[in-house]
Amino acid sequence: MKYFKHYRKIYLFFLFSFTLSKAQIYTIRKIDSLQNHEAKRLQDIGDLKRKILLEKKLIKESQKLKYDKGEIKAYISIASTLCALLKNKESFELLEYANTRLKKVNDKELLTGLNIVYGRNYYGLGMYEKGIMSFNEALQYAQEIDDNKIKNKQLYYIYEWKRSSFALMGMKDSANVMERKCMKSPIPMLFIEIAERHMASKEFDSAKYYLDKAAVLAQKASVEGKSNVLRGYGELYLEKKEYNKALENFFNSLKISKKAGLKGRDRDTYKLIAETYKKLNDIQKENEYLQKYSNLNDSLIANQRNALNIPMEILLNQHAEKEKNNKIKTFYIILTIILTSIAVVLIIYNIYRTKQKLQNKAIHEKEQETDILKKRLDISVDEIIQLAINGDPTFIVKFREYYLEFYNNMTSKYPELTLNDMKFIAYVKLNFSNKEIAQYGNMSIRTVESKKYRLRKKLELSPDIDFNQWVRNQ
Repeated sequence: MKYFKHYRKIYLFFLFSFTLSKAQIYTIRKIDSLQNHEAKRLQDIGDLKRKILLEKKLIKESQKLKYDKGEIKAYISIASTLCALLKNKESFELLEYANTRLKKVNDKELLTGLNIVYGRNYYGLGMYEKGIMSFNEALQYAQEIDDNKIKNKQLYYIYEWKRSSFALMGMKDSANVMERKCMKSPIPMLFIEIAERHMASKEFDSAKYYLDKAAVLAQKASVEGKSNVLRGYGELYLEKKEYNKALENFFNSLKISKKAGLKGRDRDTYKLIAETYKKLNDIQKENEYLQKYSNLNDSLIANQRNALNIPMEILLNQHAEKEKNNKIKTFYIILTIILTSIAVVLIIYNIYRTKQKLQNKAIHEKEQETDILKKRLDISVDEIIQLAINGDPTFIVKFREYYLEFYNNMTSKYPELTLNDMKFIAYVKLNFSNKEIAQYGNMSIRTVESKKYRLRKKLELSPDIDFNQWVRNQ
C-alpha cells in the first residue's frame, strides 16, 4: 500500500508535467486566435496591463516560430494601448520598430493599423494635421485589404478619427462629410458628440435620444465607451441642473476610467465634478476636485507616465538576441568589405554618419515640437485676470496651469511660501497695482504693503531690489 501511494504520486507528477508542456505549445493559428479574441476581450474589459503582458508573450512565441506577422501585430497592439494611456513616446518607439519590420513584410492590414496608431498619437498631442496625414495613409492601405469585413471595420474607424480631427481644427464641412460616412457603422463617441451639440442648444430631448443610442452601442464596446457614455449623461444632467444625477453618472464614469487606467478621461471627469459642486455651492468639494484635476493635469503635461509599471526596456530588448546574431553576420560582411576595399567602407561610414545626424536632428525637432504642444493651455492671460477680478476660487489653479514653470520654480526655491503667498505673488505677476490687489484681494492698501514687506523677508530680497519688477522677471 505504501509503495502504491509512492508510485501514484510519481504518475500524477508526470501526468501534470505532460499536460503543462502540451498547454504551452503555441502555433501560428493559436497566436492569431489569441490576438483576435483574447487581446480584444482584455481591451474591452479595460484590463490593459494583462493585454500588454499577453502581447509580450505572443511576441516571444512568434519569434520562436519565425512568424513575423504575429510579432509585428503584437508590437502595433501594444503601441495602440500605450497611446490610449498617453504614453506617446513609448508608443512611437514601438511603431518605429514595427515600421522597419513591415518594410520587409508589406502586409496591408498591418500597415493600416500602424498608420492609425501613428495618427492617434499625433491626435493626442494636438498635432491634428499630421494625424490626418497618417489617417489618409492608413486609408490607402485599408482600401487594398482583401477581407471586406476587416476592410470596412478599419475604414469606419479611420473616418471617425478624421471626423474628430476636422472638428477640433474647426473644419466643419470636412467633419460633416466624415460624420455621414461614420453613420454607416457608428461608435458610441459619435452619438455622444452629437448629443453634446444638442446640449449646447438646450435641446435636451434630442441630446438624450443620441445618448441613449450611444448607450446601446456601448453595451458591445470597450469599457472606455461605457465610461464616455456615463460622462455624457452626467453632462446632460448638469445642463438640466439635476446636479445629484449628474454627480452619480460622473462618479460611475470615473470608477470605470480609473480601473482601466485612462488618466485623460479621469482628468476630464474631475473637472466636470468640480463644476457640478460649484453649482451646488459646495466650495470644499469643488476645491477638492479642482485640486485633483490640477494635480493630474500637471502629471499629464509633465508626461509622467504612471499608468502602467511595465519597463519598456524589457519589451524592446525581447528581440535583442536576434539582433545580436544579425550584428555578428553584419560584422563579417563589413570585415570582408574592409579587406577588399577600404575606400568603399569609408564612403559607407560617412553616409551612415550623415544620415544619423539628420535622424537625430529630426528626432530633436520632433521632441521640441511635442513639448511646445503639450504646454498649450485652453486659457488666456485675460481670462486669468478676469478670474482674479471676480474673486473666482479657480483663479490660482488656472494661474498655476498657465505659469506652470514660474509657479514650480517659486515653490521649489522657496518652500516656505504658502498658497496665500502664491496668490498674492500671482497678482503682482499679472501687473496689478497695490490698489487693485487691495480691491480684488479684499484687503486694505496698508495690508498690501505689509504683505510685500513680509514676502521680501521670506524671499530674502535686499532693500534696493524692486519687489514688483523682481517677481515679473522670474
